[in-house]
Amino acid sequence: MKQPALLTGSRHQGESSDVSEFIWETFDGLFKTVHRQGRRVEELESRVADLERHLQARVQAQVQERAAQQQPKSVEQVVTEMPAERAA
Repeated sequence: MKQPALLTGSRHQGESSDVSEFIWETFDGLFKTVHRQGRRVEELESRVADLERHLQARVQAQVQERAAQQQPKSVEQVVTEMPAERAA
């Protein structure tokens, strides 16, 4: 069985370590990129959650505002708003 050229002979040891170093640098770069992208995804998920909470609070405020506008006015409010002719 023939061994790969990178593993045979002393003159290939330098090449083997260069290849090994390149592989580890590539792996390290990929690992750091994946980690960085994972953090970015977490930041975006957090921002989306904040925006959803903000939107929900805004929708609830609008619903309450509309409900307050649609409530019938109390008798006191109606009396204070009557024109002077009708009050006399």
